[in-house]
Parts: sequence; C-alpha cells; structure tokens
Amino acid sequence: MVLKINLLGSGIEHSRMPQLQEYLGNICGIAINYGKVDAGLDTDFSLAEVIEKSVRENFTGLNITHPYKSDVVGLVSRSIIPEHVQIGSFNILKFENGEILGANTDYSGFIRAYKKHRNQQPPGKVFLVGAGGVGRAIAFALAALGCSELFIYDRRENQAQILARNLEQKGLNACVVTPGDMASAVSSADGLVNCTEMGMYNHPGSAIDARLISNQQWAFDAVYTPMETEFLSKCREAGLLCISGYYLWIYQGLDAFTIFTGIEIKPDGKLLETTLSWQCK
Repeated sequence: MVLKINLLGSGIEHSRMPQLQEYLGNICGIAINYGKVDAGLDTDFSLAEVIEKSVRENFTGLNITHPYKSDVVGLVSRSIIPEHVQIGSFNILKFENGEILGANTDYSGFIRAYKKHRNQQPPGKVFLVGAGGVGRAIAFALAALGCSELFIYDRRENQAQILARNLEQKGLNACVVTPGDMASAVSSADGLVNCTEMGMYNHPGSAIDARLISNQQWAFDAVYTPMETEFLSKCREAGLLCISGYYLWIYQGLDAFTIFTGIEIKPDGKLLETTLSWQCK
C-alpha cells in the first residue's frame, strides 16, 4: 500500500518536505508518494476543489503551507488535537472516513525546537513579526511556553489585532506594535521572532532592522531556505542564541509523519545530520 500525500502552497518548488516524508517512510518500511500542488503555477486554482479532489482520490492527507494555513480552517470537519482549534490555522489535513481532520504541527514543532535550544527557560518578552498562519501557531506556542508579554507587528494591522485579542483570551499580555513603536518594542524584548517570508531565497532582506538588534537573548526565524538568513546572521553577530527555521521544519515534519502514519520517529543524530545536509545543497 502506498500513502498518497501532497504539499499544497504557493512558491514551493524548493521545499524539502517531500524528501523528508519519503525518507521517514523508508525508515519505517512505508511507501509514500509525496507530491506538490503549487497554486502559484495554476491560474484557475481553487483551494476547496483541490482538497475535495484529494479526498475523492483517496489521499491520506495534505501538508498545507503559505499562504493557505488560515484559509483551510473553514473546510475542516474537526481538529485532531482539540487545543489546536484556538490557533485559527492548520498546516495538516488528514482524510479519514469522509472527514477532513486538521492539526497544527507548526505549534508542536516550534515548542520542540525551542526546548531543544533553551530547555525550560521561559521566552520572556517577545517581539514577533508576522501574524499569518505560521505566526499564529508560534504565538500560541509562545503562550504555552510561558511568554510573559508578546509584541506583535504585521503590515496588516487588523490581522495583528485579531491575534492579540485571541491571545489575551488565553491570558497572555499581547499588544499590537505600530511602525512608530517598533524600535521601543524590539529593544525591550528578550526574544525576536520572524514569521514572515522575508529572508527566503526569493525574498531577501530582514523583517527586523539590524540596528535594533543588540541586547536581546534569543532569536528565531521561521524561514529555513536558506538556513542562515540575514536576520539570523545579524542576531548571531550580536551574540543572541539563534534558532534556525530548520528545527521548526524537521520537528513539524516529524509530527506530521506521526499524524499521517501513527508512527513516532525520534530525531537521532543520524536523522538530523542527514536532513541538515539537504539544506546545505
């Protein structure tokens, strides 16, 4: 039996997720046919139609990436993990008995990545750029990790305001940052988090001005292609502990594999060394 899974997003030609899922399948003796549906290449793309077709064609599920993580929420029958409903975005769809089930492994993946680098240290005050799908997942993960205060900036201020209100309902002190307040918010933060596409191979630059990076403690960039973004490079130069988007990628991918197959794979040294080598090519 072959499990059929697709990655659905826009501008995903360089994604290593198919390679990861097929590699994990080989470890467990499971045949996985993992393809890509790049909406950016289809002028007649319809999210609902692609998902409905995937269900009809007996796919196991879909990995959802930018920019559709929030858009799929209304198409999901129920959340596999109840606490993920509050996030307002899903990056995993699993098809089961005619139902479309959702999960968010960006949330669980970030928690695992953060703890790998900082153990049980709380995040402190955090400045987060980007309140879209991955930004929402990481914001809720920061709340679960004990973030004391979250400053949120997004060019779409309304999107940032919605996220701040949702987090306040969870008891987290969250506020929206305007461009004029950015310098003050960044300088007072313990952690800096980029959840925008800035820094990707096709979107060079940094979402946070390097001149504002100085006395913070740690930084995370959701971008993993390339692993060393301009933002992380400047943070490293300033002495911050840096967490690459690779670690979010690998942990959310492992969690996705578990959801699709029911098998948990522990990230030993060989697995991390092998998958890290892909990012360097």
